[in-house]
Amino acid sequence: GEVHGHALTGNESQHIGASLVHFSPGARTRMHRHTSEQFLFVVSGIGQVGDHDGASTISTGDAVVIPPDTDHWHGAGDTGSPMTHLTVMRTGSETTVL
Repeated sequence: GEVHGHALTGNESQHIGASLVHFSPGARTRMHRHTSEQFLFVVSGIGQVGDHDGASTISTGDAVVIPPDTDHWHGAGDTGSPMTHLTVMRTGSETTVL
């Protein structure tokens, strides 16, 4: 599936970066980790967030905090629904795709 992101903060913040990310049905990120916490807030739809131990379903209004250096993935997954989430992380956080 397709994934489209839109940066909300640009260069206007020295400390946080925020983006809206839309996942088409079935789309999700690859397993990855960040050097800072990641805050996800589901704006619309049904999605999933997972790690090596499994996945949890998330939907409109749900919030998830992913600790730094935690292997995870997120997206619409196999829910059959598109999903859009807000993601917020510390500026300068590095992402490693596994």
